[in-house]
Amino acid sequence: MHLSIPTLLSLGASALLATIAPSPTSTAIDADVWAPIAASVVNDDIAAMGRTYHPDAVLVSNDGTRSIASALAGWGKDMVANKAKGTHATVEFRFTKRQDDTETAFETGVFKYTVIDKAGVSKPSYRRLEALLVKRQGKWRIVMERQLEAVTEASWNAIPH
Repeated sequence: MHLSIPTLLSLGASALLATIAPSPTSTAIDADVWAPIAASVVNDDIAAMGRTYHPDAVLVSNDGTRSIASALAGWGKDMVANKAKGTHATVEFRFTKRQDDTETAFETGVFKYTVIDKAGVSKPSYRRLEALLVKRQGKWRIVMERQLEAVTEASWNAIPH
């Protein structure tokens, strides 16, 4: 089954962040972006998720591009529907490359998203991710999120964490 990040994020999630040799900037990005996204998914809190994005952010997928405002509106509806179904999930991020300075960053990696249905059956999926971030008013925000191809569990396991 092929699931995009918007679909996966709309299902609800908790996260464990795994990184390679985190710099102070990477640690700050984790605190400002990745951990809040994970918590927002777990809590079905689309407003909290929205705060991790720059207002003009763009989502890039195999289907094209769209504004983050449009993506968030759809994800919020999906969160409500999935919560009603009793579905929850976890997400973990592992980064293969983190380039940053004090105001800009580009990160690549893989996320593992595990959906747990009402019966407790877990279904993990793995997908490559790229993100371009900026620091504004003391907080890191995603300007561009790109969702790439699915990868195998072996690929996930090969990433240092």
